[in-house]
Amino acid sequence: MTLSTSSSFVSIDSNSDVDSPILTKSSKPLATTANENGATVPSKPSDSKIRKSSFSHRHEWPNGKRPKGFRTQEGKEAAEKAKAYKTSVSIPHLSAPCNTYEGVLKHAILGAIRSGGVTYGLKALVNLCLGMLKLMRGKGSFAQIFKDSFFGVDAIRFGSFFGAFSFLWKFVNNGLRLYRGKDDRLNGAIAGAIAGLSILIESHERRVTFAQTMLIRAGQGVYNAGKHRGVFSFRHGDALLFALACGQVMYAYTIQPQSIPPEYLKFMVNTARVPTEALAFNRLRVRGFPLDLHEVTDMVKRYKATPKALETVAELTEFAKIVPCAVIHPHVDSCRMNNFVRFWEVTRGILPVYATLNFVPLLVLRAKKLMADPVNVLSRVSFNTIRSSVFLAVFVVVYQSQICGHRNLVKYGWLNSNSKYFYWFFGFICSGTSIMVEQESRRAELAMYVLPKAAESLYKILYQKNWVKGVKHWDVMMFSVAMSLIMSFYQQEEQVLSPFVTKLIYHILGKH
Repeated sequence: MTLSTSSSFVSIDSNSDVDSPILTKSSKPLATTANENGATVPSKPSDSKIRKSSFSHRHEWPNGKRPKGFRTQEGKEAAEKAKAYKTSVSIPHLSAPCNTYEGVLKHAILGAIRSGGVTYGLKALVNLCLGMLKLMRGKGSFAQIFKDSFFGVDAIRFGSFFGAFSFLWKFVNNGLRLYRGKDDRLNGAIAGAIAGLSILIESHERRVTFAQTMLIRAGQGVYNAGKHRGVFSFRHGDALLFALACGQVMYAYTIQPQSIPPEYLKFMVNTARVPTEALAFNRLRVRGFPLDLHEVTDMVKRYKATPKALETVAELTEFAKIVPCAVIHPHVDSCRMNNFVRFWEVTRGILPVYATLNFVPLLVLRAKKLMADPVNVLSRVSFNTIRSSVFLAVFVVVYQSQICGHRNLVKYGWLNSNSKYFYWFFGFICSGTSIMVEQESRRAELAMYVLPKAAESLYKILYQKNWVKGVKHWDVMMFSVAMSLIMSFYQQEEQVLSPFVTKLIYHILGKH
């Protein structure tokens, strides 16, 4: 169960010798079609043909070795899309000529002011919108929410971090370019590593989150760089990665909740709407401990248990094989009806959150595009908001269906086990199926969002078992390493980064 918080390129000429596959004598001519004037033009290959041909040129490489500068068709298209985005979007950035070291310093200061101001305002606005949702539920006052949003430590620290990162990256990057007389990956890598030290401004919890997220993004860039060069590729790899990560996250949610960040666990509990006591009772039985029947009875009564649920609980023993469905959803007898109710509740509950996350960046970062074509932009964003909400509801319902199905199999004697590994498998299945509801372009973003949570959970569990050892200040080191990779890609080959990352960096930091 996840919540997503969902570019100047080097021009690449698709007709150049550098970027085109080296043809052999056996190469076939391109297929042609007739245009509206009757002339024959090369046919555009379909997506399936492009994917199929990702490795088909290998036999055409001299001695089986990839030519220098070779890019697959997918890599070329990614570069062209990135280039088109930069040329079509005009974003005002505070800048100064970097012909002297004084100019470099002035440029870095102006960039820091803009980056810090934009991120501070965006964070404060998001906090305000989320606070208004609490206000609608009768929690807090508007004055306090406004004060916390715009004058609280959270937004100020967030803006200061991005401002410091922008200053260090621009100052070191442009300084090295002026000193070395080169504008290459090395400048971006060194500047990114040094700018990564700005993470020290954030709290320890945020440092861990940023380090994990950016390390995953850097790995994604390395994978895409290899894929665009025809070195390797994996169909539906984003969906598989999401399923593997969610298997770990749902296992942790059910069996090892202490390994999940508290705020994320709170979100999962509120979204799934399964009583935390029921999860605790299930953990006791998975580990072989007896149930306290009085606590079970009191819990189901607090959740407005039906007469049938009370009767089921009354028949429980301390060493019951499995915690029954009557404890998991005591207010509804039918598992099928419970899933219908939960689907509606999850969709209705998460819709305002997704609307905030989708519409606030639209108003702040894409206002010009919104004004140019409001109907199409608003309809597309609205549809994507509903689609994402339905995706999360399907995720919850499929997972709950497997939980109830497992209990029914035990109840009727078809299964006699309540292994903890079932819950990892259930998470893998529900995420692998529900991710297909989301648009394909967002699946990688969802995988990148949930993967750090899964990695943190796995690390904590292994650390708890003394299978791994802690490393002091690893979060700062990992963030610097990750930003070194990311900014080196952004310097010369930013199309290998996800569109979300490249657009975010471009909107906040600018070109250099």
